[in-house]
Amino acid sequence: MNTSIPSGVWRLQLGKATVLLHRRTWLMTLLMLITLLLLFVLSVSIGSADMSMREVIATLGGQGSKLHEIMVYKIRLPRVTGVVVAGLAMGMAGCLIQTLVRNRLATPDMVGVNEGASLAVIVFALYLTLGSWPWWASPLGAALAAVALFVLCRRPGEQGYLFIIIGIAISELFNAVGEFAMSTQPLTHLGSVYLWTMGHFAHVSYQTTQPITLILLALCPLMALINRPLALLRFGDATARNLGVNVPLVQLGILGLAILVASLGTAIGGPVIFVAMAAPILASWLTRDNLAPIWLAALCGAVMLMGSDILVRVLAQPNEIPTGIMTRILGGFLLLFLLIKDRQWSD
Repeated sequence: MNTSIPSGVWRLQLGKATVLLHRRTWLMTLLMLITLLLLFVLSVSIGSADMSMREVIATLGGQGSKLHEIMVYKIRLPRVTGVVVAGLAMGMAGCLIQTLVRNRLATPDMVGVNEGASLAVIVFALYLTLGSWPWWASPLGAALAAVALFVLCRRPGEQGYLFIIIGIAISELFNAVGEFAMSTQPLTHLGSVYLWTMGHFAHVSYQTTQPITLILLALCPLMALINRPLALLRFGDATARNLGVNVPLVQLGILGLAILVASLGTAIGGPVIFVAMAAPILASWLTRDNLAPIWLAALCGAVMLMGSDILVRVLAQPNEIPTGIMTRILGGFLLLFLLIKDRQWSD
């Protein structure tokens, strides 16, 4: 019996079961996890009253002063936690949709999902008197966008460009309706909602982040379960079907899961764009593979959103500017780079 192990792979023996782990993927995952932890501590240390990273670590370990505990746990940690959770969700959702459609431009913010989620939150926040932020409305709007996408494009795996074009049209329609809804309200009622639509994390609270985190954790086993059929879909629908994959059912399940995850990320800080597109691309580059691992893409999304949030806070200090503005700037450069690179490759 041949027990040779392919190069670049670790073998993990779990009783009678043998698990093969791609070495570079796991090393890059560890690297991104360490980077995220460092950015997490750095982000908590930044504010109107700066703290050193050593003071932040001491406070998180229960050894800080009373003032530092208030600054960390009551003021800064809710925002930083919200950024991490939103970034993880955006990275996962972008990876799922890009792999399904086999196109790097197919992301939740490009196909109407984020705008649908945003529209639902705007409507509930402006027209209903609620005691808390209506984060739960986000999946409802995303589901509306999903129905429209599926009705107009029934085979996203085979109609990638049509899927993107229809998504852009839906996105513009929902965005226009949302702006119309906001324009009908007095300016005094629009402050927090308008900032949220630009991707703002300044007023994120645990009341929003905690339930979303629990839902995402509950969805993790499902995401692990679809890893294999998702990987097979990259070879085309016909090949995946011959390998035993129920292609229409799997495509519908992946699309629904991606839309739900994207809507949960949007519910926290608004429709932040380009992170869902860039995170899987960075994950693919790190692993030197066309297929971005879901978990690595999630970590890349969290790192990129956290880095954008830190950058905008440092550059704009002492003013508060939405993080979404920085992701638009960085994402615009990335999109131009990809377009120029693809044009050079085609030439």
